[in-house]
Amino acid sequence: MADPLCRMLDAVGPGAHALATQMLGNRDDAADAVQDALRSVLERGGSYDPGRGPYSAWFLAIVRNRCIDLLRSRASRREVALEDDAPDWRGPPDAEPESALAQSELKGRLKAAISSLAPEHREIVILRDYLGLTYAEIGEVVGVPQGTVMSRLHRARLALLERLKDDAHDNL
Repeated sequence: MADPLCRMLDAVGPGAHALATQMLGNRDDAADAVQDALRSVLERGGSYDPGRGPYSAWFLAIVRNRCIDLLRSRASRREVALEDDAPDWRGPPDAEPESALAQSELKGRLKAAISSLAPEHREIVILRDYLGLTYAEIGEVVGVPQGTVMSRLHRARLALLERLKDDAHDNL
């Protein structure tokens, strides 16, 4: 059993941890959420139904639910910020210092814009644009129809565009 479990963790572990880190804004809490999800899988591993979608989407849904539970337990905190050591959204580094500085500034603005999104929009952006899940997989993780995923992603991207435009205008 350890061998299939190791393969599963190798396949979905990094994405699960990235999702939890983005949702919770804290690596330690993210590790706790992924561990809780893994414990839940080990306790009720037979509940996976291949007919409902890929294993990774099923596991990410469990991780997402653990994150939501943790967020609810943080009732005193209203906003979840993206952590500085969260996965890199910027892509490969440039050789030019000016380019690297511009990329760093853009990364900061993008992280702030993503943090300001409503939670249901933020998680869709993370699942699609960072983790690369399909609309159907996101629907399975989040528990909404594929059309809802598409409309939320569209609204989230429009909101990001507006925030980044406003930020660029303010910096002129």
